Amino acid sequence: MCEKLDDAKWRVPLAACPPVFLRQGYKALAVPARRDQWHPPIQRLQYVTILCLNSLLTLGVLTGCASIKVTPNLVYFPPPPSSAHVVHLKSFNRLHDLVPVRGSLLDAFRRVMVSPRVGTPAGVAFRSGHLYICDTEFGIVHDWNLETGQAKGIGQTGNVVLVKPVAIAVDEAGTVYVADTGRGEVAAFDATGQSLRRFRPPDREKYRPVSCAAVRSRLYVADIAAHRIDVFSTADGAHITSFGGVGSEPGRFYFPMGVTTDSKGKIFVSDTMNARVQVFDDSHTPVRSMGRPGNRYGDMGKPRHLAVGPDGVVFITDVEFSRVHLFDEQGQLLMLLGGREDQPGGTPMPVGVVIAPTLPDRLASLVPANFQPAYFLFVTNTIGTKRISLFALGSAP
Repeated sequence: MCEKLDDAKWRVPLAACPPVFLRQGYKALAVPARRDQWHPPIQRLQYVTILCLNSLLTLGVLTGCASIKVTPNLVYFPPPPSSAHVVHLKSFNRLHDLVPVRGSLLDAFRRVMVSPRVGTPAGVAFRSGHLYICDTEFGIVHDWNLETGQAKGIGQTGNVVLVKPVAIAVDEAGTVYVADTGRGEVAAFDATGQSLRRFRPPDREKYRPVSCAAVRSRLYVADIAAHRIDVFSTADGAHITSFGGVGSEPGRFYFPMGVTTDSKGKIFVSDTMNARVQVFDDSHTPVRSMGRPGNRYGDMGKPRHLAVGPDGVVFITDVEFSRVHLFDEQGQLLMLLGGREDQPGGTPMPVGVVIAPTLPDRLASLVPANFQPAYFLFVTNTIGTKRISLFALGSAP
């Protein structure tokens, strides 16, 4: 039904091609761009046929998953006979691997509904049942509602079109902040996907934001070009200060590729090429370091994004070791999660990580009866057949 087309004289309204085809870069069968090029009745019939088939396919996408049954793929960390503290629940690529996809024909024809599948995920965020995923392959941010099954894209239209979104943060008001290395700035969007403002230091010509964290009217951004952490006001986008600089001494970085904060105001920075995570107080003074170069237990390869749980546990993705490190507040290693793709519960080349305090009942039911979950964790993987991993954190009685 669909074929690759390069000839500019042919086009078809985008609504005439199912969303799944649009995301794969296909166009529908050729329909002339100008009315005087039509050859009735064949091409008119062809066009109507495309629309009808698209309607049927869309109905299949929108309603055909209503009876989906989500089955867990349980892997315990640490493995038996030790008492488990983490359970891998499921790894997935598509929204309808988790919930029935919902929408309307009108949404589909308007291209409101984005094909709910990730290409190459990077940064990830979670708020109020919504999973936000930066997709560097498609150049968008997926907004998946895990409660209703609705999916939409952020940064596809308007005055800010995303190029290479690599990291994301969502503040208490629901404002979405996207670090885009292709645009060389951080863009802020409201809950409807409308652009609000942009963030970039006024005196820095080359700017490569690769991670961001929004908390208490402040936006922290990691810039690997300057090896610094920038601090902005979320209210007006003003650049307040920055700290760091290239080096291996405490307080300096060599390619900082992750930044987050905890409930006490501490700032955590993945100092990637120094193979460590540095912790700062709210005055930007270094207070401790986690990890060191090497390949022993407690060592790090290339740490990337970070998240801090409500219990103070620090989660650090390591793209070189294909692991997630778990440290306590004092910088002591607790355990490791994940592994290579061929390992159960694997996290091949993980980048993004985010805490989900709760999940909709449909997903929470994946937790085994013998495990008491305290919160949940999403991890994005840049390679492999399953690009997002879901874990439950808690204890087994």
